[in-house]
Amino acid sequence: MNLVWYRNDLRVAAHSPLQAALLESSGEEACTPRALAVYCLCQVQWDQHQVAPLRRWYVLQSLRELGETLARRGVDLHVLEVDTFDDVPEALAQFSDARGVTHLYCNREYPLNEKKRDKVVAERLRGQGVTLHGFDDGVLVPPAALRTGKGTPYTVFGAYKKRWDVWMADHHPAVTPAPPECDVSGDFVGAPVVEKALQTLSVPEALTKQWSAGEDAAWQQLDRFVEQNLAGYRRQRDFPDLDATSGLSAALSAGTLSVASCYRAATQAMVDAGSRDGAACWIGELAWRDFYRQIMAQFPRVSRGQAFRPETDLLQWNQDQERFAAWCEGRTGYPLVDAAMRQLVATGWMHNRLRMVTAMFLSKHLWLDWRWGEAFFMAHLVDGDFAANNGGWQWSASAGTDAVPYFRVFNPVRQGQRFDSEGRFIARWVPELRGLDSKQIHEPWKQPLLAPDYPPPIVPHAGVRERVTTAFKAAKTQFDQEQSMGSAMDDNMDNNGKGKA
Repeated sequence: MNLVWYRNDLRVAAHSPLQAALLESSGEEACTPRALAVYCLCQVQWDQHQVAPLRRWYVLQSLRELGETLARRGVDLHVLEVDTFDDVPEALAQFSDARGVTHLYCNREYPLNEKKRDKVVAERLRGQGVTLHGFDDGVLVPPAALRTGKGTPYTVFGAYKKRWDVWMADHHPAVTPAPPECDVSGDFVGAPVVEKALQTLSVPEALTKQWSAGEDAAWQQLDRFVEQNLAGYRRQRDFPDLDATSGLSAALSAGTLSVASCYRAATQAMVDAGSRDGAACWIGELAWRDFYRQIMAQFPRVSRGQAFRPETDLLQWNQDQERFAAWCEGRTGYPLVDAAMRQLVATGWMHNRLRMVTAMFLSKHLWLDWRWGEAFFMAHLVDGDFAANNGGWQWSASAGTDAVPYFRVFNPVRQGQRFDSEGRFIARWVPELRGLDSKQIHEPWKQPLLAPDYPPPIVPHAGVRERVTTAFKAAKTQFDQEQSMGSAMDDNMDNNGKGKA
């Protein structure tokens, strides 16, 4: 019996493990159970990874639809309740042994904890005679596929993107259709587990009603984006008051839509000259997604809470909990920052331009550890994806690969004037400022009587760049000195004949 292990790939179309499992079972009688599927529900692990309640709801709802969809195709999806990843190997081993599983098919995952889990699963199941088959549907280019001339992973996006484009020109990702339905009325066997998990969630309806989970909704959203917004994507994507982005980040993070399907839709749209520029820009965002995944896969320290640039771990961050709470609650006194944070809490999502603005404000204006913000985002985002979230936060804090120069500090007022010039986005999320005109709304402290309920700026913008520059230079100097001292000690040990094999 073939087994498909579902993780963050909750769909039936463009799903290589499912396709392979069914092809290998093609000799079986039509519409009899030709394969099994399994999903390991690890709610304690969700707690440890700070997965947002809204994201849990999105995953569970998508899992429910997937189970029903697979049942109509003669595939039973079982949901195993386990606490953490540590419990997964034993659960899968018992499940496979009881059902005579001989082959396991799954898509690879790249975060450190997931890789450790999968290594143990592979060892355990191979000991039972189960053959494992891994696929890379979660990316367009596998993490280890591209190397520099020195044979090392790419750490600068521009250079990576050039090689990525060459790879994609030679490798056309397959987008296989969903397997055909059978003339059966199968039930989703894992439904009771999913329903119980949904009942234990406490997510306000005001949040859930804003999102449509599942594969069908993802395909509809992709079609709408290509038809309505793809052509203008490059010109309009940075303006948060416009509905100009794809809105597909939640679907991609849960895998209800494959990245190959997105790439195929964009390349097909490029035949239209009017859509070419926007499609090329959006494809660039898919490349960024691959880039952060290969960083996560090749540099496991980022999965341990460490900065990609080790010298930045020497920065002495503030520990001001009151300032952090003001940032979380949208009370910083900077309208665009506050509007963005309120959008996140109210919807479980934030516009990408604003993710950069708010992250840079936390790490550079407030001088608070970027990891605090990273965790807060994960605890609220419906599209919480470790690689993208970590990569974005480290970029904004100038701690990561391809990071913005440490001396670059977004001016939150100018960002608002540039990307929300009329103040429509701000007025939507900061009602205290709705009475101000398009000029006043970006600097309400200049007209305090017009907005008496809005706080003054929590910190001044003036002087931030100089303070950040001094701190980063000091950290780099300290790091270089420590490295030099370490090298000198190693040399001294060698010269004394010690430390040698």
